Amino acid sequence: MDLTTREKTALGQIEMLIRQGKSEAEAAETLKVLLVGEAELVDNVVQFRHEVAEQRRTIATSQALFDPEEEGEPWYGGPGEYDVFWPDLRAALEADPSWVDAVPSLDEASTDIVGLLADPHSPSIRTRGLVLGFVQSGKTANFTATIAKAADAGYRLFIVLSGVHNSLRRQTQLRIDEQLVDRHPTRWVPLTDEQRDFGKPVKALPLLGAPDLRCIAVVKKNVSRMTHLRDWLREAQKHGGLENCPILIIDDEADQASPNAARDPELDRTKISERLTELLALPRVAYVGYTATPFANVLINPADATDIYPRSFIYALPKPPTYFGSRELFGAPVSEDESTTSDQPHDMIRIVPDAEADDHSTRSLLADGPEVTESLAEAIRWFVLATTARRLRSGVAKHSSMLVHTTMRVDPQLAYVDPIRSFVRKLGVEVLAGELDSLRSLWDREIVAEPASRHGLRTVAFDELVPALLTTIEELKVLADNGLSTHRLVYDHEPATVIAVGGNTLSRGLTLEGLVSSFFLRSSNTYDTLLQMGRWFGYRSGYGDLPRIWTTQQLADDFEFLSDIEDALRIEITRYRTMDNATPANLPVRIGLHPRMQATARVKMHFAIRGEASYSAQRPQTTYFAHRDKGTIAANLDAGRTLLKDAKADGAVEDVQDSRVILRGVPVDLIRKFIRDYAFHTDSEMTSDLLLKYIDGQVKCGSLQIWNIAVIGIRKPKNAIALGLDAPSALITRSKLARPSTETRAVIGTLMSKPDRVADLLPAASVTAADTDEELQAVRDTDGRGLVVLYPIDRSSEPKASTKGRVALDAVGDLLGAAFCFPTAAPNSEAADTIQVDVSQIPTTDDESLPAYQDLEGSQDEVDLDHA
Repeated sequence: MDLTTREKTALGQIEMLIRQGKSEAEAAETLKVLLVGEAELVDNVVQFRHEVAEQRRTIATSQALFDPEEEGEPWYGGPGEYDVFWPDLRAALEADPSWVDAVPSLDEASTDIVGLLADPHSPSIRTRGLVLGFVQSGKTANFTATIAKAADAGYRLFIVLSGVHNSLRRQTQLRIDEQLVDRHPTRWVPLTDEQRDFGKPVKALPLLGAPDLRCIAVVKKNVSRMTHLRDWLREAQKHGGLENCPILIIDDEADQASPNAARDPELDRTKISERLTELLALPRVAYVGYTATPFANVLINPADATDIYPRSFIYALPKPPTYFGSRELFGAPVSEDESTTSDQPHDMIRIVPDAEADDHSTRSLLADGPEVTESLAEAIRWFVLATTARRLRSGVAKHSSMLVHTTMRVDPQLAYVDPIRSFVRKLGVEVLAGELDSLRSLWDREIVAEPASRHGLRTVAFDELVPALLTTIEELKVLADNGLSTHRLVYDHEPATVIAVGGNTLSRGLTLEGLVSSFFLRSSNTYDTLLQMGRWFGYRSGYGDLPRIWTTQQLADDFEFLSDIEDALRIEITRYRTMDNATPANLPVRIGLHPRMQATARVKMHFAIRGEASYSAQRPQTTYFAHRDKGTIAANLDAGRTLLKDAKADGAVEDVQDSRVILRGVPVDLIRKFIRDYAFHTDSEMTSDLLLKYIDGQVKCGSLQIWNIAVIGIRKPKNAIALGLDAPSALITRSKLARPSTETRAVIGTLMSKPDRVADLLPAASVTAADTDEELQAVRDTDGRGLVVLYPIDRSSEPKASTKGRVALDAVGDLLGAAFCFPTAAPNSEAADTIQVDVSQIPTTDDESLPAYQDLEGSQDEVDLDHA
């Protein structure tokens, strides 16, 4: 509805009264008293506010799995002209060239999240939310913007729980000070500062009772800090100080220390979890956890109302356009037919041989001490080269970092410092003497592997680097960052060129500025620990071609698997939010299984239960092949031939469409037999048992009883194979990815092209790149049948000349790939109370990352505002 001039004036007056601490109802009644005879006008304005808030919540819930009953009626219409904190922060970000392009998405997402909170004027606030981001993707920027908008909207006390390390707390404090406190020093009361964590501030009443003031504390997840905070707030509560003080708790790295990891969680709590639930027991507290690895959070008992299970909402932050993450590193999930240069993996991973990696294992380090092995030497040389190239491009020196992460043990970390320093000094002597062959060959090889042109950057010739190499080496510092080190990684205003050796302190939340070289050998058997240690993800403006990672083949495979897990988690949220009456409590997010790793530490998985795999609206496909096993190859071809022969015998008629053949109306029993006969690779997530169990469950509900089959070919094949159809089937090309493939395992990346998903329903020419996944899925759902897609693959399968990172398939026989396209599951056909973690398959061996966290850093000085 459009407002008249008088209504706009009245709206402004209501907004001002709300900013002064009144609820909307109180503001409206006050205005009716002031504007005698204008009750209808005021009611119209209130109705307008409700409509705007309803629209905003509709937008917000398009990105969230949300329970409206948890938060009540919509209340937040977005930033307004009377706001103070967000407009100033936005202007500052827009003035910063490194932030200006990210501001629109940051603005949109933070508005969504504030709209998902409870109204700060509600008599009771019980929000429990979770924001899912990406590793090093700007979560701090999002929650800072969220705090600014929530402060404008009426929240008064903000508690930022900033992980378990002093370095991360300090880094977060500096960001909060710069972007919020220092911009309005008369309106913000900081309860902590750069050096001092929460201690014993002045009494809360004068601070929390002032409607124009906003209080903020950045607190490490440390028992004594959180105990001080709890006691301080409880004392204020006794005297009524919290009655008009809505609190917002932002839990950064919410999956670390916050979930209860007690041996028996129904009887006991770990101390930090206990302190957190005590804070949440206060009458008006909204809690929002932020993490890129939410596995522990979604495995908390949903029925425990006192805990932090995100029963109010789970919000998935969109991926920023300039973010470089696991999907960019490993390539987009498109078939080789559809692949473009931008979809292909980035050639940035360098494999450390297992024998060399063993020299850096904790066992070897404790026995023999560290040495600069061949791969580590190469990583250090690359760090010097990349740092110098980045400076030449930009014309200025900026922070540049290298990470060495091989063990969680602090003594071996400290022992690395001297050997690395010695190597750097030796490298400096070589450069001074003009001995540049090793550096030149490395540079020339790497700039071809990952061209600067792919990132829109200028290629730097080696000869341009030479004059500046010695300066880089002279400025380079080597340090260990852990609980025992005397020198810690602190980025200040002077540019730092640093090789940081570390473990836990560098593996959570802390941003390594300008990270260009990573020597990473630290293994883990949990998804969250391993993902969080991937510090090389983030933003690389101006040097996107330079980051390199030295790691083992196994770790590279694990990270690639986790990129699929990340995608699947977001797909789960997307799927659930389109279902009627779906909430975080009644449809917990499923987590896929890995044969060797588990989602999180076992002590955080007490409420994980064995669940059934769901293939609702999914497209599982074979991407791993035993390409050197003649028996498996022959058996799979026989399974395909039998399926096609039996389908034709049952009455299915071949529908030849250009390069593909469609058979319709195939009974599910023939599909079951094919799945039993086909040998899926042991490294594949897809198994016969999982597929059959899901299909059987759907059949009982009246779905998936009839299927279609598509056999995919190409127009001008070089070779063909007899599969039992009227004509030989054309062999398609699927080369293998060079890095993850091995002598006995071919990894092709993605098998299925976009038109193949609806090959039985739409002509191939009618499906374009512009068609979204949702649109194609809607076509499948309307039809209701499942589709089996068969791909006869040429044993040679040479890659295209323009394709990087691929090599010839080189199989001992022509392969048969298989894919399955499922419609959305029938209503009420999937269990609503299961979490997709099969506890029976979790390895019983613990690795070094699993012991409960112990704070070995100690606390910073207490902040005492009475004597500051």
